[in-house]
Amino acid sequence: MADTLTVRTAFVDDAESVMNLHIRARTSYYQGFLPDDELAEQNRRQVADYERMITADNRTVRCAELDGQLVGFLLIAKPYYPDPDPAVSSELYQIHVDPAQFRRGVGSRLHRTAVAIWRERDVAVARLWVWEFNERAREFYRRNGWRSDGQHRPDDPRVGRHRMLGYLLEPTETVRPLC
Repeated sequence: MADTLTVRTAFVDDAESVMNLHIRARTSYYQGFLPDDELAEQNRRQVADYERMITADNRTVRCAELDGQLVGFLLIAKPYYPDPDPAVSSELYQIHVDPAQFRRGVGSRLHRTAVAIWRERDVAVARLWVWEFNERAREFYRRNGWRSDGQHRPDDPRVGRHRMLGYLLEPTETVRPLC
């Protein structure tokens, strides 16, 4: 798969595909933790929201394609909330992979792309918030050098009793190869 998997800058024409992939990915990790009707309501997003996200000057969106099909995307930007750690200057908002492509290297490739972007921008510390119940994501980020810092997202959203947990990464310390 490595020969046919590419990562590129997102374009406004990608908005609908990115939105649909985001819905598929969210559905996979919220299942069993959020009632179906609430999940369906959260998934009702407008393509215009994704168009704004992709074209915003203060956000970086990359798409992963396999044989010309969108199979994942990432979104990084400055932290939305004032961060508990003053060294944090960038946040990984999303890495989403089409559930049909889990464990095939798409997320790892997107993660390496994010690290390369942070290195180019001299980001000393990056932030990530992950749902407590999303063990698959938490393990993925631990394997990729993120460390839990014991923080919860400042606005403290909840899914039942579950909170969002904070992780930090020092991109210059990450030694995974970029190929």
